[in-house]
Amino acid sequence: MMQRALLLLVFFISNSILAQVNRCYTKEYIEYRNSLNPLYKQNLEGCYNLISSSINNNSPRDFSTIRIPVVVHVLHSAENQNLTDSLVRSQINILNEDFSRLNYDTNLTREIFKPFASATGIEFYLAQFDPSGAPTTGIVRKQTDVNSFFSITDLDVMKSDANGGSDAWPTDQYLNVWVCNLAIPFLNIPVILGFATPPNGAPNWPDGTGASVPQNDGVVVHFEVFGSNLSATGTLEAVNRGRTLVHEVGHYLGLRHIWGDPGQGENGCDVDDGLEDTPNSAAANQQTCAYSANSCSITPDDFPDMIENYMDYSDENCMNMFTLQQAEAMRFVVENFRPTLLLSIKKNLATTSLLTTYPNPALNQISIQHNSANLNGLLIVRDLSGKVIFSNEIVGSNSKIDLEINHLTQGIYFIELKTQTARYFCKFSKI
Repeated sequence: MMQRALLLLVFFISNSILAQVNRCYTKEYIEYRNSLNPLYKQNLEGCYNLISSSINNNSPRDFSTIRIPVVVHVLHSAENQNLTDSLVRSQINILNEDFSRLNYDTNLTREIFKPFASATGIEFYLAQFDPSGAPTTGIVRKQTDVNSFFSITDLDVMKSDANGGSDAWPTDQYLNVWVCNLAIPFLNIPVILGFATPPNGAPNWPDGTGASVPQNDGVVVHFEVFGSNLSATGTLEAVNRGRTLVHEVGHYLGLRHIWGDPGQGENGCDVDDGLEDTPNSAAANQQTCAYSANSCSITPDDFPDMIENYMDYSDENCMNMFTLQQAEAMRFVVENFRPTLLLSIKKNLATTSLLTTYPNPALNQISIQHNSANLNGLLIVRDLSGKVIFSNEIVGSNSKIDLEINHLTQGIYFIELKTQTARYFCKFSKI
């Protein structure tokens, strides 16, 4: 076993490290799971086929907002690995901007692909309550003696307290994200930037074909590519926009790489991700913005490679879109394979909708209307990451509150009204 491990390590060094970093290890994670259970990949294909069949045979789905609570486990053995709260919140903002197509670089989507680009209607927020019901920032910090969680024998080592990692919060209630060092020990070279578990517990899968145990379900990201790092150099310069998490959450919600992950002996142009609005490509576009790339000439519509797509490996400076069918596929997965994430909102963010705002969107001022004549309580405004922007104590019996918002930056915000007996929520867009 030791000799085999050393040979594998040499293989990684000679083929992955010196050539390029492995942007996403989800395909290899699936191979690893398949080695433990030979039916794993077969049933995973069945899951993908079910998703693509549903998407391709139905009209566009209802895009009412889906909100998913997130807990981020920050594992650190050195100070530079102990990422700040503000950086974690900024990464959640990036995730929300990209999933909402509110990212700053939508103008870089080429005209040929603009008809396919879409918001997803999926939003993420740092959990406000832990599993026991106590208030939380949604960030778990753990100092560890483990310098690197890179492993060739246990890919889930960072997900356990006993192994120096951090135990998951209930994976049916939270999206767990582990941020840790994935560099090869001694060499300090990041081989893997991230990986994710595909949907767990889908009804068409036999037992044991999702994550090895429910506690292993979630996303893992190398700490140096978590959040925006515009000063990155070398191999990390192409992954400096915080979009590794965007890519991995796409996998967590059922998306494949857009080139379909061909195996040995397969023609990449004959392998697909199961969705019709992501053009076939022969392989990943590695760390480039090759707008001229057209690896599969398929008639009658011969599209170039969609390097703008978050599910490619292109330079993050040219990634800027999900497609409509990718959005539909992810929503299908949440509603059918991860529905308890939606139930957990009742614990993490009340859904009673007794507050309305107008105008919405708004530029300078909004009015908040309540169906009660008593608005006494604490009014809190949060951004997409869950960070409190400001709060005001409301005293009076008027059923309407006028709120100045001209100091806010453009984006989506959430309003919470805490009274003595209840909590109410709504959201608005600042333009």
